[in-house]
Amino acid sequence: GTDHGGYPGSHGEPAMIVFLGVLGLLVWLAEKYSMDHVLDGLDFATALDKTVVEPGEDFSWTMTINNRKRLMVPYLQMREQIPTGLVFSENGENVAAKSSGDHLSVLYLKGRQKTELERRVLLKKRGRYFFRGVSAEAGDFLGLQTALETYPELKEIVVKPAPSGWEELPRLLGGYAGEYVVKRSLFEDPVLIRGFREYTGREPLRSISWVQSARQSRFLVKEQENMTDLSCTILLDVECRDEEREAELLEQCFSMVRSICEELEKQRIAYDFQTNGVIAGAMGNWNRIGEGLGPGHLETVLEGLGRMTYDCRMGSGEFLSGIRKGLRSGKSLIYVAPDRNQDAAPYLSSLEERSGRRLLALYGEDV
Repeated sequence: GTDHGGYPGSHGEPAMIVFLGVLGLLVWLAEKYSMDHVLDGLDFATALDKTVVEPGEDFSWTMTINNRKRLMVPYLQMREQIPTGLVFSENGENVAAKSSGDHLSVLYLKGRQKTELERRVLLKKRGRYFFRGVSAEAGDFLGLQTALETYPELKEIVVKPAPSGWEELPRLLGGYAGEYVVKRSLFEDPVLIRGFREYTGREPLRSISWVQSARQSRFLVKEQENMTDLSCTILLDVECRDEEREAELLEQCFSMVRSICEELEKQRIAYDFQTNGVIAGAMGNWNRIGEGLGPGHLETVLEGLGRMTYDCRMGSGEFLSGIRKGLRSGKSLIYVAPDRNQDAAPYLSSLEERSGRRLLALYGEDV
């Protein structure tokens, strides 16, 4: 009559312990798998709808996130590395988080889900700006741990210089360009054809020689010699003596060159551009844009001005001496510099003597 039953439910305790152990193991394995693969199959891509903009012109900045795997991502925090000075077009607020300087977003992604985040933004100051990709932090399905990974990328946008606000500039340019207008009224622009060269895309379509292009099976433009020589060279000298105001004075110079080019375009006067500054980035470290006219030519100069740094490749004397060697008689010159440099004065006089025409000198310090 001995009772072998023990306590009620005692037979179920080992089974319950085994069940809980197996359940804990499964949860741990699921947790580990989740953490090992939470960032697998995630793609991030930045897209800009413009590459060159005016100061204050808005553009589209889109981040595309693609989860290519079946596993969901319950928590994803993106930290986008954006340029300083980026603001939302709608309200003018800074895009960057004050604490980090980056833009933060938190998302939930289903399996096989693709999401696009489009923002309208703008930049107010001239220069080159970069979007450098994303740092992504994703959490496991329990929300207990996170994994971090970076997705580097490089997208560039260039902001042109604003037109010059110097009130005196239109009068100075108007008087200088007026000399050409008078010549046009006296002559009927007789033209000699010196030869033909390959079309670059900056020349007006009317300059294309269709007969020669058909013969050579490539676009060729006429190299014309205008007997009234209505053309101009813009010289941008970035050597600055005033180190404290260098950035301010050079920005004034970039804006002046823009306004000069726009005035020459308005007067239909062909121009070329040369500088001793550094133009960085995708355009290459060039220092000269050949003679031309038209929207394509102007935009090339403006993009170059947007890309310019404050560095100087050579001093004023060396720069102007090199210009003199290739200067043809009758060529008109507009010289732009941040401040007056006594060392440059004899070279400017030499350029006037060589060209036989008055040189117009403009200085950022006068603005």
